[in-house]
This record gives sequence, structure tokens and C-alpha cells, in this order.
Amino acid sequence: MTKPKIITLAASFRGEKSLNQQLLTITRKALEADADLTDITYADCDGPTYKDNGETLPKGAKLLADALLAHDGIVIATPEYNWSIPGGLKNLVDWLSVDKRGPLNGKVALLMCASTSSRGGISGLQQLRTALQVLGCWVYPHLVSIGSAHEHMKNVELAKQADRQYLSDSVRDFLRATEALHAHH
Repeated sequence: MTKPKIITLAASFRGEKSLNQQLLTITRKALEADADLTDITYADCDGPTYKDNGETLPKGAKLLADALLAHDGIVIATPEYNWSIPGGLKNLVDWLSVDKRGPLNGKVALLMCASTSSRGGISGLQQLRTALQVLGCWVYPHLVSIGSAHEHMKNVELAKQADRQYLSDSVRDFLRATEALHAHH
């Protein structure tokens, strides 16, 4: 069986300093043996504010849309700002929504957040789940949220065994779901 093709995206402009980029690096290690990975740089997806006035898809949104059409799923590691989705990420999803090709339709997503808050960014992940599902994306039901990540992620590793196991289980099940959903396409 062919390995599922997965996009990885850390939705932060902070680069390697980002806790979410570090979480994605950890996740990529768990994915790489069983998936073909393509990393998309968030800054490359940046674009103008979506205004719903018939504008053409900007270069950054088109880059992600084209990649989604060529892949089976996506892993998104995103910060949570004020208990919500970062504005730039919501803007990107809004742009994807107007692409008549439906780049998110039928895709599988694994959502995660590494946050300095003890809650682990779960509110933002739930809101992101809703936005993606409305566009036809199947979101893996378990959200990976690492609270107090500045304390629980050291040297690009998860310090707590429970977090390591949860991430491992989530990645394995996400890949199984991706393979199952795309076996019929």
C-alpha cells in the first residue's frame, strides 16, 4: 500500500522559536516512517486579508491549496491567541474556502497546539476544527494539546510520558484514518 501523503504546517511566524514548530518537529519524527511528508512554511502562505469581494486566490493560499489537492491530509500545529484561532490562520482558511477546487474537501487533518497556558490551546483547536469541517475536511477527533509547553517540551522532546504516548497514539490513528478514507478514492 502507498504511504499517505501528508502536509505539515506550523501556523506560527516565529520559526524555530515557536513551541508549535517544535511540536511539529516531534510529530514529523513520529510520522516519517509511515507517511510521505511535505512541510509547508507558514510565512509562504501569508496573504492579504480576505474580503469576500471576488478577489483571485493570493499566491500563499494558492500554494497551500495546490499542495492540499496533491496530498491526503494535513497536520497543523497552531498557537492559540486569546482562546481562539490566530487571525492569519483563519484568514488562510477563509481564502481556501473560495477555491472552487475544494482543496480541503475529503482531506484528513490532525490538529495540535503547544501552549504556555495550562489549558493547552484546546479552545482554538475546537474552533479550527469547526472551520475545517465546514469545508469538507475530516478532522481526527482527538486534538493534541500540550499545556505549559514551555515546561513540558525540552530539547524538542516531550518531557511527560503521557504526552509522548498520546501523540504517538494520535499519529498512528490519524494515519490509519487517512489510509482508510483514501482507500476508496
